Amino acid sequence: MTRPEASRSRFWLWVPVGLAGAGIGVSAYLSVKRFTGGGLACTRWAQCDVVNSSPYAVLAGVPVAFIGLAGYLLLLVLALAAIQADGVRRRRLLLAGFILSIGGVLFSVYLTYLEIYVIEALCSWCVASAVIILLLAIVSGVNLRSAPSRSLPGSSRA
Repeated sequence: MTRPEASRSRFWLWVPVGLAGAGIGVSAYLSVKRFTGGGLACTRWAQCDVVNSSPYAVLAGVPVAFIGLAGYLLLLVLALAAIQADGVRRRRLLLAGFILSIGGVLFSVYLTYLEIYVIEALCSWCVASAVIILLLAIVSGVNLRSAPSRSLPGSSRA
């Protein structure tokens, strides 16, 4: 791989770190508000408090915002570990991040369905999180596709 290609590849490995950081910010804000109470800062077109106080904002006794925070933290750890890893180990970490982000997208689709058709209200923070997790899945897929599928000759397998 030439130097500019390596720099581009390295840049794209950092994109999930930034996206996971943004997701952590959104879900941490929602988690804090869920824990402390009070209204959410929200756009004019959205009804964030209606969504956040609905019975669907909790899953098996755990606030959905906490689930999102845990997922984004795990995605951040996987992304940082992938940057440090090489070869097959990097690919495995990228695969784990891709699978987790696809799971996040599917969960987001379910939550968005609930917002639109059951709660009949949208939360701009939830929409932001849905966009972030979708971008994470796309970038994770691109990174996974460009990762080597096996170790280079002469290198140790991880």
